[in-house]
Amino acid sequence: MLSVLPCDTCIGRTLNLCRPLDDSRLRHLLSLGGVRHWKKNDTLFRAGDPIGSFFKIRKGVVAVFHTLDDGRRQIMALRAPGDCVGYLDKNGSYAFEGVALTDVEACAFDRRKFDAFVAQHSDLAAALAEALSSALKQVGFLTLVLGRLRSTERVAHFLAEISALYTERHVSLAQPLTLHMGRQEIADYLGLTIETVSRSIGKLKSRNIIALIESGEVVILDFDKLRQAGKVTA
Repeated sequence: MLSVLPCDTCIGRTLNLCRPLDDSRLRHLLSLGGVRHWKKNDTLFRAGDPIGSFFKIRKGVVAVFHTLDDGRRQIMALRAPGDCVGYLDKNGSYAFEGVALTDVEACAFDRRKFDAFVAQHSDLAAALAEALSSALKQVGFLTLVLGRLRSTERVAHFLAEISALYTERHVSLAQPLTLHMGRQEIADYLGLTIETVSRSIGKLKSRNIIALIESGEVVILDFDKLRQAGKVTA
């Protein structure tokens, strides 16, 4: 009798790489690495290190970022359950860095074995291409947000988008919203300073769009006004 797959209870079962695969091929995919765990603030992979495995998140949130020579950091993406991280490479090495913003559980896939598996299955190749295209679109849209929106608009946009993502991927309840990010990390994501993030949050609070509670969680008082403030389109 075949063992129960961990995929059966994973929200990522119907997303990107796993979506076209039947149970037999899912078992083969799992055999390319296995399930791994990290604590909050642990590093999953470092830019410049040779690629061994990449990861599909089962639980938790991962920040993918690039660090400049002077130590400044730009968070390029926030990845939630169902998303893949650590696949993009530069000359055989990780192109970016990945850090756990929460405790993280993920499936690890040996990159070389995975690429060989993809070469044998056109539907998996199509799913991989779609996942990479979606990730590229998200980074492109973040560039638009950073380039065209004012600071308070950026923070409002971030809160609206992160609320939708966390709710969809079962990371956090919609109310109150646990960000799993400090203001420094929000600043690194939005290309702002901590002080500017704090002022922007204060402005949204004074407009009765959000409220803060002592635990650091955010209560969104008016979703429509938050989306309008952040120039979020449907």
